[in-house]
Amino acid sequence: MYCIDSDFAIDYIKGKKPTDDVMKQLYAAGDVFITTPSVFELTYVTKGFSDKRERAILEFLSSLTVLDFELDAALDASRIGRDLAHKGEMIHPMDLFIGATVLHYNLTLMTRNIQHFERIEGLRVETW
Repeated sequence: MYCIDSDFAIDYIKGKKPTDDVMKQLYAAGDVFITTPSVFELTYVTKGFSDKRERAILEFLSSLTVLDFELDAALDASRIGRDLAHKGEMIHPMDLFIGATVLHYNLTLMTRNIQHFERIEGLRVETW
């Protein structure tokens, strides 16, 4: 099953191709998930959005299963971050939170940000 990253969600809400076709395929495969850190990234800038755009975001989110950033995922994110920092390959903390959550739930992450997420050992990553 798949968890979408905020970049995928943004492209889908904006109607960018081929995310609409990809979403259909993801729904056909089962539930589609999004992490609470991705929800934060997606909604953080909504203050400047029109009411129509904000409604579209909330409607889209209601069609997904939201995965909480739980204690185990937080501890995993800390460990992953330390390991990456030790190798000189640090990534943004939000990406650590998202990656650790997706690992915790044993899902595949659908993202455009392959170069960051592929640094997280064991994380399955796909792009569209």
